[in-house]
Amino acid sequence: MPTLSISKASDEITKMHSYIKENFNYTMTLFRPPMGEFSERTLALVQSLKYRSVFWSFAYVDWDPQKQMGSDKAYKKVVGSLHNGAIYLLHAVSKDNAEILGSFIDKAKEEGYEFARLS
Repeated sequence: MPTLSISKASDEITKMHSYIKENFNYTMTLFRPPMGEFSERTLALVQSLKYRSVFWSFAYVDWDPQKQMGSDKAYKKVVGSLHNGAIYLLHAVSKDNAEILGSFIDKAKEEGYEFARLS
């Protein structure tokens, strides 16, 4: 986002907003900058479009479906990073994430963590 013009960045965000609204009847209010890259001007743009910027406290290399580490390693990695206030970035294209998500949620709850909606 930081390398795009304000016009192009705004266009990308509003097009995605329209796509999600039209196809899923959901109004987006949160914005996660791609790759976590941002600048003061893109943060200001996102705010002017009435979005709240959200950043993660945990991410790992899970976005390439051809380069998965295996569900056992992935589970140990995500569970080992549990902490208060954690915001996990887990990509839906990851087979490992799909396999471990239920167990991860159960383990986090067992350890006393609660899940909350960002708003």
